[in-house]
Parts: sequence; structure tokens; C-alpha cells
Amino acid sequence: MTDLDDTSDPKLDDLLRRQFPGAVADDGFTMRVMHALPPRRSPRQWLLPAAAVAGTGLAWLALMPSPVWQQAAREWLQGDLGAASAGIGVLVLAVTLVSCAWSLEEN
Repeated sequence: MTDLDDTSDPKLDDLLRRQFPGAVADDGFTMRVMHALPPRRSPRQWLLPAAAVAGTGLAWLALMPSPVWQQAAREWLQGDLGAASAGIGVLVLAVTLVSCAWSLEEN
């Protein structure tokens, strides 16, 4: 059985190159199609920061009733970092690393 993803058959490539030495003439079809397409929209520069602020606000509202979050807030205000602060710090670090890895993968 042949692998459907394998498109690098040297014999087929050689045969096609001998039979068709150049590009297929399209009489300007490609250029007409490209000119008929609508122009690209410019990216909305405000969308990502607005989504980040909205997500942070919603996360803060969702975490406010949590006893762990309240304990961490007390620890931060008192300057005595304990288990709750460490747990939240590790969680924030993990989410940051995952989001950085995701953004690097997407580019």
C-alpha cells in the first residue's frame, strides 16, 4: 500500500519535467483572479489588548469568592508568602509559559 502523503516520487517528477518544461500558460487568468479578490482587511490592533483586559477582569471576578484566592490576597497584603501565594504563583507561571509556547507555535 502506498503512503498518500508521499508526493516525492522521483520518477514521476522526472517524467513531468520532461513532458512539461515550463509553467502552464494561463493567458493572464491568475492575475485576473488576484485582481478580482477583495482587498485584505487590516488587522484590528485593539482587539488583542481589549480581549486580554476583559479576560483578566472576568478571571478576577470568577476567582474572588475562592478561599484560596482570598488567602493568597491576605498573604500578599501581610507580606508573608505562604502555600496559597506559591500555588497561585506557580499557576500564573504555568499559564504564562503555555501561552508563550502557544504563541510561538502559531507564528
